[in-house]
Amino acid sequence: MPPDSSSAARAFSVVVPASSANVGCAFDCAAIALNLYLHASAIPKESGFEITYSGANAHQIPRDESNLIARAMQRAAAARHAALPSVRLDVQNDIPLGVGLGSSAAAIVAGILLGNALCRSNVTPAEVLRLAVEIEGHPDNVAAALHGGFVVAVNAEDGADVLVAKAGVSESLDFIAVIPEVPLPTEKARAVLPERYSRRDVVANLQRTALLAARFFSGGELSPELFRDALHQPYRSPLVPGIAECLAFRHPDLAGVFLSGAGSAVMAVARHSAAEIGDALVREFGRMGTGAKALFLKADNRGAWISSKDLKAGGTAKPRLSARNEK
Repeated sequence: MPPDSSSAARAFSVVVPASSANVGCAFDCAAIALNLYLHASAIPKESGFEITYSGANAHQIPRDESNLIARAMQRAAAARHAALPSVRLDVQNDIPLGVGLGSSAAAIVAGILLGNALCRSNVTPAEVLRLAVEIEGHPDNVAAALHGGFVVAVNAEDGADVLVAKAGVSESLDFIAVIPEVPLPTEKARAVLPERYSRRDVVANLQRTALLAARFFSGGELSPELFRDALHQPYRSPLVPGIAECLAFRHPDLAGVFLSGAGSAVMAVARHSAAEIGDALVREFGRMGTGAKALFLKADNRGAWISSKDLKAGGTAKPRLSARNEK
């Protein structure tokens, strides 16, 4: 169908958080949303499609319809048998690419929310998440980006649904993303994983994943032992000098440390002493000849949200769809 003419004078803006998946033992199961954001606005124009971009990895970002946000917008419109109107897409992105902080998941969720809004489609968070998983291929990062907090996500066996549970993350916890200068493409990180695992390793991860999730949902005490992993971190750590040393690091105020997503960032969770822990982890990378920097973050418990602005009336942006408000 043609685009709804009522959307021609309305602009939409979306904010989507970064996310850190796997959380150590919860491989391909869980993720945590973080207060580092992708901002994107779709502004109507007379014809064509245009992208402006500022922020992380600007030289790597396509400014045409091959852009991941634009592709997700198109997928959202196609799912509704609708056509997108002509827009200018303005993007400000603070999430670095290729380091395991959910940049692609944020772009996908942003594109789906904008595409649905531009097509005047009333969709539920469950529908947004289902399409996001189709594009991304796995549910953990996109579920955290959409819902915020600590999420556990599962693809239903029939493929028709994505099951999600969310827990709010304590504001007292600091998250320190230590990012080495060496990126680690997801394809390379997946390629080193074995085809088969021992029962011992699988059981060890299951035990820790169950207890880790229980602690997040109950607000219980976290400890580094809960994040210990046998399924992916031992195989990925050698790809970047310093990762193994960071994962072995301990401090009295360290609640946990794990490889963020497929890497190359290492994520530390601190009860206190965030600056001290972050500096120490940067030094661990440095000892192995790898430069690194630390980002000091908090969990984002809100998730993605979108607002709209009536350009004819000159009004201010108003909330339109929020994963949090729909729950």
